[in-house]
Amino acid sequence: MTNKEFFVKTFSKEMEITAVAVRALPDDVQDQNYKPDPKAKTAMEIIGHIIPHVGAMNEAAKSFVFNEEGKEFSNKEEAVEFLEKSTAGVLQDLKSVDDKTWEEKIVPFEYMGTKYFEAPMYEMYWMFLMDMIHHRGQLSTYYRPMGVRNPNLYGPTADDVQTG
Repeated sequence: MTNKEFFVKTFSKEMEITAVAVRALPDDVQDQNYKPDPKAKTAMEIIGHIIPHVGAMNEAAKSFVFNEEGKEFSNKEEAVEFLEKSTAGVLQDLKSVDDKTWEEKIVPFEYMGTKYFEAPMYEMYWMFLMDMIHHRGQLSTYYRPMGVRNPNLYGPTADDVQTG
């Protein structure tokens, strides 16, 4: 299995898990504004940070530029819809990227039109995927304080297991 093939397989599964994580948020938008500390992001701000990464990946597969714009979602359904549409685009567009391009093509990272750094395409995709997983982990600490069950992301949670 090539690095790109492994990325596609991992990315596909992790985006399914991310959709579960977003859907597990409370339905009440007010509850979605929970944050554990004044310096922390709200649940929806975390979603607004990580979900656009998939949109940037989708565009980068065609333009070879990671241009992160950020995005605000009015509700969790809108975020999941954007995630699923962008995920499908990434999976489709990466089919046309050959392994040499994946391994060697240097792509810049831009935020709101300003270039910050550049890296090989594969490093950029893996970095954004890992950043999404990292912030999704932060989000996982919010569920119980928001009054909802901790979702089953990688296996049963304490909410799923019957004790004593």
